[in-house]
Amino acid sequence: MHLSKDIARKVFKATARSRWKPADPTLWALLMRKYADRNRTILRWGMAAAVLSYIGYGLFDWLLFPDIAGRLILTRLTLGLGFLTLIEVCARRGAELATLHLIAASAIVAGAVGWLAFAIGTSHQSELSYFMVFGTVFILGANLFFNFRLWLSIASSVVVTVAFIAAALFSLNADIVGRAIVSVYFANCFILSLYLSWRLSLERYQEFLHTLRAQVQERAALEKGEKLGEIANTDPLTGLRNRRAIAREFSELSKQWAAGGRDIGDDAIGVLLIDVDHFKAFNDRLGHQAGDDCLMMLADAFAETASRHKAIAGRYGGEEFVVLCRIEGESKLRVVAEEFCRAVENLRISHPNRSDGHDIVTISVGATLTRADKSMELRVLLQEADRALYASKFAGRATLSIYDPAATDQERSDENLSRLLKVAVDRGLVSVAYQPIYDIVSEQVLGHEALMRLRDQDGSDISPEVFIPAAEQNGSIVELGTWLIDQACKDMVEHELGSLVTANVSVVQLRTPGFPLQITDILGRHGLSPQKLALEVTEGSDIFLEARAARNIEHLRSLGVQIWLDDFGTGFAGLAWLRRFKFDVVKIDRSFLHDSDTPRGAGLLQDMVRLLRNLGYAVLIEGVETEQQMMVLKQMDIHWIQGFLKGRPVPIEEVGQMMEGPFASRSVPKARAGVN
Repeated sequence: MHLSKDIARKVFKATARSRWKPADPTLWALLMRKYADRNRTILRWGMAAAVLSYIGYGLFDWLLFPDIAGRLILTRLTLGLGFLTLIEVCARRGAELATLHLIAASAIVAGAVGWLAFAIGTSHQSELSYFMVFGTVFILGANLFFNFRLWLSIASSVVVTVAFIAAALFSLNADIVGRAIVSVYFANCFILSLYLSWRLSLERYQEFLHTLRAQVQERAALEKGEKLGEIANTDPLTGLRNRRAIAREFSELSKQWAAGGRDIGDDAIGVLLIDVDHFKAFNDRLGHQAGDDCLMMLADAFAETASRHKAIAGRYGGEEFVVLCRIEGESKLRVVAEEFCRAVENLRISHPNRSDGHDIVTISVGATLTRADKSMELRVLLQEADRALYASKFAGRATLSIYDPAATDQERSDENLSRLLKVAVDRGLVSVAYQPIYDIVSEQVLGHEALMRLRDQDGSDISPEVFIPAAEQNGSIVELGTWLIDQACKDMVEHELGSLVTANVSVVQLRTPGFPLQITDILGRHGLSPQKLALEVTEGSDIFLEARAARNIEHLRSLGVQIWLDDFGTGFAGLAWLRRFKFDVVKIDRSFLHDSDTPRGAGLLQDMVRLLRNLGYAVLIEGVETEQQMMVLKQMDIHWIQGFLKGRPVPIEEVGQMMEGPFASRSVPKARAGVN
């Protein structure tokens, strides 16, 4: 049943009114329509049963009124079979239920009055005075048996009641007491059955109203759920899918691809990472509103281009977009990427603040595709696409590059990045963004994680997924990492970032001789307590193979610096690390939380939390993006979280605006069983 907004409004209005008020005509019509087929069936079978009973009562006519038995029986047969035939003919011809009800009511009145008209002339008046109670069957039939509308029940039962009372008072040859008793009996039967008919009709109507209201509320809940789901997976500015939705779409594509559910010729999943060229300069010159308008226009062009190739377009963040597509190979991937470039150029969006000879908005594209000999993880593919994107920027922008580790221009872009990393600190190209660590029990910001950011000479951002591996490879991570920790400790003292500040450290840093002494010097220069600094070690390389790194970790712990394990569950160390080292906090990777919307994923996350607690570790969950995810963590009795729901990484100047409550004055407790 279609429930329009008008119907929904009438339903809520009707349920709020007194139940004794008249029924809403529209809702009553819906009730009749809903049960029309059932009522037609009841009427036809009910009429057959009533006629059979009506004719069967002729046996009593034969026994009680032998003087007129023939006429009475003939009357029963004629009226009963006549009306039954009329009902069947009308029903088979598709007559409305109201018409059939009118015929049935007429049959009741005719059957009662017709029989009474002949019976009143019998000479057996005494037997008639007893048998007249048979007339109540007609009253009950009119009021209770056929589910007539109330007005039809009243009209038909009134005619029958008046006929029998009139016959009893004025035609029956009996004493006044007997006639009065029969009359009162009929009147009482009429009132009682009519009351019951009204109550049953009212209850049916009320039940129908509550059923409709439940349907309206269920539909509203579903629509709200769909809307919330859409909001959770949609970028609010462009209307494209957000990073969370892109990750889900890739997971679905991967399952289909792995299961062999591919079209002829499809042998890979392509990933395009798109960056708007010189977008910061565009914003600086024209303002953020113009920048937003530009991104929305680009999003429309991306969505239209993606639809032509059955691809999926989303906003990855800032001026970066990502596209997923089923692809036949590298040549087809290049064709698709070129179409996205042309789609943007065809918009002819003026860019008055470029210094490279272009005067319109263009994009650079980095692309990659899944390969049989490579892990098919979105994270890995995005890293490859990001490196290809950097190669496009190095080649002069407004172009595309497809990831190829052996390609010359890829090597040149890596060399260029390597040179940039070596001068990044001196030229002020590195900065720090702080993301809050939140305690959902106390509803306080516990502290902040310091995240390194790098920008190119022209001001465009370079993804950490690109420059961190490159910095580890060429050794510049030591200088960059030391600078990050120093800046984080300085900001911790000057801006009161909470109970602690955390920073990621690479194995390259940990194996550096004298690394604990560098940390001691930094803490001493800024007057920061060691317990307020936590160094996060990523479960991505085997510290067991780095004896110096392991010794440095133990030395740092003895100094009072906290050691956290980051991205737990994504590396290969697993339980071996947990047995070898004593971490203060273990951060479970965001991927496990994002998979917890399935029973299997939720069970896996719960098992990981239970394992870590049994080993005595405090637990922090990364990647919390929705209220629903936070509710899941509350049910698991998780205290500490990190994610976009409670704060994105922001510069130190904006940290104060992100604060949602007073800072906890205590420092993070050391790991112990039962915590978090």
